[in-house]
Amino acid sequence: MEIVPWAEMIKSKPVWAVMVAHFCQNWGFYTMLTNLPRMLKELANYELQKAGFVGGLPYLMMGCTLVWGGQLADYLRKERNIDTLTVRRRFCVAGFAGQALFLALASVTSSPPFLVAYLSISIGLGGICWAGFSVNHLDLAPQFAGHLMGMSNTLATLPGMVCPLIVGYIVTTGTVAEWNIIFYSTTVVYAIGGAIFWKFASGELQPWAGEQNPFIGELH
Repeated sequence: MEIVPWAEMIKSKPVWAVMVAHFCQNWGFYTMLTNLPRMLKELANYELQKAGFVGGLPYLMMGCTLVWGGQLADYLRKERNIDTLTVRRRFCVAGFAGQALFLALASVTSSPPFLVAYLSISIGLGGICWAGFSVNHLDLAPQFAGHLMGMSNTLATLPGMVCPLIVGYIVTTGTVAEWNIIFYSTTVVYAIGGAIFWKFASGELQPWAGEQNPFIGELH
C-alpha cells in the first residue's frame, strides 16, 4: 500500500497555489450563485421569477467555457508544444482577470441590460480558470490527485458557507453602494488568487510524488 505524503503535500507551495486559486474562484462563484437573483432584483428591478431565468444565463456560459477552455488548453500543450506551467498560469490568470474586469464594469453601469451582460460574462469566464488550476493536481502528483483534490475542494467549499453570511451582513437595504462593496471585494479576491497562482504554481511532477504512472502519463 502506497504511503500518502501528507506532510509534503501540506508544505508544498504549488499545492497551496492550487488550493488558494480554487478558494478564490469559489469565493466569487458562491457569492454570485447565492445572491444573483436578489442582486438582479435590487439593482436591475427584475422580478424574482424573471431574475431566476436571467440568472441561469451566466452558468450556461460557464458550462461552455469549461468545455472549450479545457479543449483549448490541451490543444496548446499538445499541438503547439507550449509548456504545461505556461498554459496553467495563463488560463488561470486570464480567467481571474476577466472575471474581475467585468465585475468592476458591473459596479459602474446603471443599465440593467449591461449589468446582466457584464455579470454573465464575468461568471462565464470562471470556466477558463478551471483549465488552469483544477487539473493542476494531475501535473503535480497524478497518483495523489484525488487526495489533492480533496484538500483543495475542502478549502474551496468554505466560501459557500461564509459568503452568504458576509453578503447578508453588508447588504441590508439593497443599495448600489452596498452591492458595490461586494463587487469590489470579490474583485480583490480574484486578484489575490491570480497573483498567488502565477507566483507559486508548477507544471512539473513534484519530488514527493514518486514516479508517474505510465498509463496516467499517456492520458496526461
